[in-house]
Amino acid sequence: MKVLVANAVLAERLKNSNQMSERVEVMAPEGGTDDEMVMLAREAEIIICTRLSSEVVENAPNLKLIQKTGAGVDAIPFEIIPEHVLVANTSGSNSVPLAEGTIALMFALAKNIVQRHNAFPGRYNRSGTELRDKKVGIIGLGNIGREIAKRLHPFEMEILAIKRTPSEQLRQELNLAFLGGPEDVDHVVRESDFIILTLALTPQTRGIIGKKQIDLMKPTAYILNVGRAALIDEEPLYLALKEGKIAGAGLDVWWVPHWWDPTWNPEIDKPSHYPFWELSNVIATPHNVGGTEVTKYSTRPLEIMIENIRLVSEGKPPINQVDKAHQY
Repeated sequence: MKVLVANAVLAERLKNSNQMSERVEVMAPEGGTDDEMVMLAREAEIIICTRLSSEVVENAPNLKLIQKTGAGVDAIPFEIIPEHVLVANTSGSNSVPLAEGTIALMFALAKNIVQRHNAFPGRYNRSGTELRDKKVGIIGLGNIGREIAKRLHPFEMEILAIKRTPSEQLRQELNLAFLGGPEDVDHVVRESDFIILTLALTPQTRGIIGKKQIDLMKPTAYILNVGRAALIDEEPLYLALKEGKIAGAGLDVWWVPHWWDPTWNPEIDKPSHYPFWELSNVIATPHNVGGTEVTKYSTRPLEIMIENIRLVSEGKPPINQVDKAHQY
């Protein structure tokens, strides 16, 4: 079984794992370029990557599985993947740290923590927001969304949520005030004091929060995005924040996907078309708000990859298989 790993560091971790079968040959490009990937893909049966170009897939005649290193698969070219090629991710491996990071971001916004710090030793006199009895709208009730909901109940907050396939059983299990489908997004946006986006980026969810939804938000409401930037239309969000039409935003995602690009230079290349980070009502983080000492050295994503290599080599379906039709 020949496995092509786009990241050389990850390739070494796989090679050095005592869980890896000796029958597996791990390959990796020296410079990480697409040209190298295309050349190595000709022999690969499994490709492990963060992003993948169409050209690589088209030059991989033996390909059986595309294994994503994280949860989001929006940088995978589903439109040209052959029907027999499976896609898997490592979804669920770090849901709790990301849920904690999201809640920390929400608390910092509600209590003006960053603004108070920036004003110190002077005074920052704007009042914070009490969380008790406030409504939180979680758009995307997957692994991360569920962990967020569990952790917000002790704060006596009312939780509304959106899921592609809602069920009364799940609503009761998580003690949600409301659980709706995609057609209920406007309702949740209109009612919520905090809106949290945790859903995957797909053709159906791209721009799920546009100007219409932003205009529906309460002027006292905050929006947080820890999923993918393109879930929200960039320009209307920036203008609403700049003009004070909504209270604020917590952004751990960016419209230029620099986090997977080793050539990204923050001094030259900006992560969005508008300078959100210059606004006083925005907290901006570089797509790592869920990072902890646990996630940094977590073996769970690696274990999922190794398990899927074993399963596919035995002719079995992988775990964490992605629905190619829905792209998550």
